[in-house]
Amino acid sequence: MGYGVIVRDADDFVLSGSGGFKEAVMDIEWAKLMAFEESVKVAGELNISKAVFESDCASLVNRIKKKGRDITILGHCMDKACMNLENFILV
Repeated sequence: MGYGVIVRDADDFVLSGSGGFKEAVMDIEWAKLMAFEESVKVAGELNISKAVFESDCASLVNRIKKKGRDITILGHCMDKACMNLENFILV
């Protein structure tokens, strides 16, 4: 599985990027969660206070909206990942 993160400013100028590979077989939702966690990590390392995170995985976005109410294992892991969003002023 491979993942990538691109950080852009308001004018679409690329500020930074990150990516990697993990040698594992996993469901697409878990892969998207890993990419989300990496993007939050990169934004935090760059001291970005206002961020827009995008995903093409509707299931992942819906789990973020249901933060704290999803009792599945993936929902719990998503809640842990969303705790890092508290470091931002606006998300």
